[in-house]
Amino acid sequence: MIYENGRGSSHQQQVTCYPFKDVNNWWIVKDPGRHQLVVNNPPRPVRHGDVVQLVHGMTTRFLNTHDVAAPLSPHSQEVSCYVDYNISMPSQNLWRLDIVNRESDTEVWKTILSEVRLVHVNTSAILKLSGAHLPDWGFQQLEVVGEKLSRGYHESMVWNVEEHRYGKSQEQKERELELHSPAQMDVSRNLSFMARFLELQWRMLTAKSDDSEHKYSSSPLDWVTLDTSIAYWLHPRTSAQIHLLGNIVIWASASLAMVVYVLLFFWYLLRRRRSICDIPEDSWLRWVLAGALCAGGWAVNYLPFFMMEKTLFLYHYLPALTFQILLLPVVLQHVSDHLCRSQLLRSLFSALVVAWYSCACHVFNTLRPLTYGDKSLSPSELKALRWKDSWDILIRKH
Repeated sequence: MIYENGRGSSHQQQVTCYPFKDVNNWWIVKDPGRHQLVVNNPPRPVRHGDVVQLVHGMTTRFLNTHDVAAPLSPHSQEVSCYVDYNISMPSQNLWRLDIVNRESDTEVWKTILSEVRLVHVNTSAILKLSGAHLPDWGFQQLEVVGEKLSRGYHESMVWNVEEHRYGKSQEQKERELELHSPAQMDVSRNLSFMARFLELQWRMLTAKSDDSEHKYSSSPLDWVTLDTSIAYWLHPRTSAQIHLLGNIVIWASASLAMVVYVLLFFWYLLRRRRSICDIPEDSWLRWVLAGALCAGGWAVNYLPFFMMEKTLFLYHYLPALTFQILLLPVVLQHVSDHLCRSQLLRSLFSALVVAWYSCACHVFNTLRPLTYGDKSLSPSELKALRWKDSWDILIRKH
């Protein structure tokens, strides 16, 4: 999948969780400063705060995460094993060990006893089990993600080691033989692209998130009235910032166009049932086609979110909003051609359209610093742009 901001699948080796034990569960804890996988003699213990690499035993690839959207959790990062497919994407495979239940900052990582979090060095994301089941192409296994915005302790972020082996003993040789034996996995299903696409959409529709709420999450009702925003970036020294925040004039006009279309559609339909045709037949067919495409597209991309039990964000509304905006010129043209029956009304309507367009341009220019982050504003200027109390404009305290 590719999202509008360019984030999407990197086609790396997939990393998942499942509730049984096999050779795919084995990982090698490697010192980033050493090339060899041979253990020191005597072995050097891994302690809280150490930076390590995790090498998958079966494939010898490094555990990796980067700013790419996870398949079912687009607000989180994809976790994979790095494969160099000439994709111009560097490996980011350093992880810092955080022993949650430690008694001191020099605590050693212990089998079974230690509860650890793995913090990605490059992005500060925490390795986490999202709880969502992947579609059949993921063998119904559980999605693993990098949670960049941590909301404190949660059991889905904590891992432990069930078994630990090292050395050159006969037992280790048997383990190496087992690691290089083929894993038994059912790959007999050859799904078509459309089957995978539909299954992924269904999984996203029915996936449940954890009990906690994201800071910038919102409900579908908040989207229509633009009662929410998402802060994406704040300059480390100035107040320059980037938000997902729509043009409130376009947003409201698109919703109004939808209401006008629905009212006129049922008005025409009721009149046609009484054999009264207010508009020519070809205009009626175009009106119906516009509704099927634009109003139908809006409904299909918006109404299902009311049935979802997952964390939702403002950007989920953007596909539905696109269909509403497409409907806006259709409604304006229809009003001009069929409802403004005199030259005076047409001139007045044209003046209103020009005024509306000017307002939209003015709002765009006013909110431009929050859209592109190209200008640092004073606290008073930022407060002036907070047109709704629910907009989360960031004001730096000095």
